This record gives sequence, structure tokens and C-alpha cells, in this order.
Amino acid sequence: MIFKPVQLGREALDREALAADRKSCKRFGPCGVGEKALYLSSFYLNCRYYLPYSGITRVFKRVAMSKGGYSHKGVFASIPYLVVEYDGGQEKQCTYKYEEQVDQLLACLKQLRPEIKQVSEAAEARLAQREREQSPRPELTGEALDTLKALKEAEAVLEKRPDLYLELSKSARQKRQLLLTVEQRRNKTVKAKEQPVLDRAAQAQEEMGRFLSGYEDFPLPAHYAHPIVLRRMGRAVEAGRAITSDEALEAVKAGLKALNSSVEVSQEEHDEVVAIKAMFLNEDYR
Repeated sequence: MIFKPVQLGREALDREALAADRKSCKRFGPCGVGEKALYLSSFYLNCRYYLPYSGITRVFKRVAMSKGGYSHKGVFASIPYLVVEYDGGQEKQCTYKYEEQVDQLLACLKQLRPEIKQVSEAAEARLAQREREQSPRPELTGEALDTLKALKEAEAVLEKRPDLYLELSKSARQKRQLLLTVEQRRNKTVKAKEQPVLDRAAQAQEEMGRFLSGYEDFPLPAHYAHPIVLRRMGRAVEAGRAITSDEALEAVKAGLKALNSSVEVSQEEHDEVVAIKAMFLNEDYR
């Protein structure tokens, strides 16, 4: 017997609509995305509560670092959470075991409800402050404006299949971790039981390549095809550090190469780098 989810906020669905929506919702770990509401976990039960979208203000990922919080340096073991703000300031936090499931839920929600913000109020304020503190942007040439338009269109293409770019990122991080382990061993070979990690990364690239084969002049090779890469390319163009897509990609590569565990970055920058740097390291930035 399926239990009835508990209403969490002021908004409610009628009994029949709630039952149908919960039954058809897409599950991502302990939470689910329905057509009418978001379903959230309790400490013990999956999809225990529900919140209609009309009452939700923000839905975003929060990551608790293992060494007493975010230190601005390096990448540590972490605990991911899905955080939902509703009813003008109330908050519900759901614990996840796998961070990629939070990313998958957010990607699904972005497609279904793009009007719901996916950054915290504090992060939004930091981004706005960073915009204000930046040097005046140079006047862009017609070619640079065309490049920005092409990058935005390419990002829209990738958002049609968030499952592909999320898998590309996840499999690349697993591959990178394996390669680092192999380098530390004397024989420096991949064991048979570890081969599936390499196969998964190769398959992710192949599937992305097949998807992009239908789009001419896509500004990225399949092994770097991630919206974060495109957004960083766009920022390079806006800052006057690049004009063409090729130049923007080289600017992104240079920026990633300069980042290491001794460089202090914001939480937002850290999250971006974690998502994409392994893809570049695995390909030796080619």
C-alpha cells in the first residue's frame, strides 16, 4: 500500500491529483519530481512529504565538507543535500548519499520548472557582488557577439539531455580517481575489475558524440560537452579574453590549469571546477 505524502507547506493538492502525481513522479534517490509537486524525504522514508510548485521559492544543492566545512582549497569528501525553500522562508533539507542524484533532480526540475531558482539567496548575493566588483567589460565586436549567441544555443542543446552531460562528468571523475590510483601503484596497470570504470567513461563520450552528431558546428568536442564549460567560455568572451569559440575554449583550459589545491576560490567556483576539470585532465587538455 502506498502511503499518502504529508503536506509540508501552505499549498495543497486534492486527494486524487496528489495520488496520481506521486505515482508518476520521477525518482532521484529519496526524492521525486512530479508534474504538480516536489516529493521530499524524511529521515526514514522516501518521498514522505510534498510541496506544490506554487509554494516553492528555491531548490538547490548544499554540500557539507568533511573537514569542518568548506575550506576554499582542494576537494574533500562531502555530504550532499537537496534544499528547498518555501512559504516565504521555510526550509526543508534532504540528505543524499550520491551527489549526482541531486544534480539529476535539479536538471529535471530545471526543464519542468525553469522559473524556480536553483541557487541559494546567499550565493545569488555573492554572484551579484562579484558582478559589481568586476572591471568594466570591453565593448564586444560583432564576431564576439556571434560567439556568445552560438554558446548560448549550444547550452540549450545540452540542456535537452542533462543525463548525458551529467554522466560525462561523473564517469570522468571516476576515471580520474582510478588513473591517480594506478599511478601510485608500482605496476601502473589497470586491473581487470577496474576496467568497467574506463569503459563507462568511454561510453559516456560515445553517447554524447552520437547526440551531438546531429548539430553542425557545435563549439565543443564531445568529451568536453558540459554547460559549465560553455558558460565559462562565455565569460571569457565577455571579459575580452577571447573572440572565437576556439579562443574561448583555450581560455577555459588555461584557467583550469592554473587552479590547484593551493588556490583559494569561492564555493561556486569550486563546484564548477569539480564538475568539469576531470574531463580536461583525462584528455590532457587536448
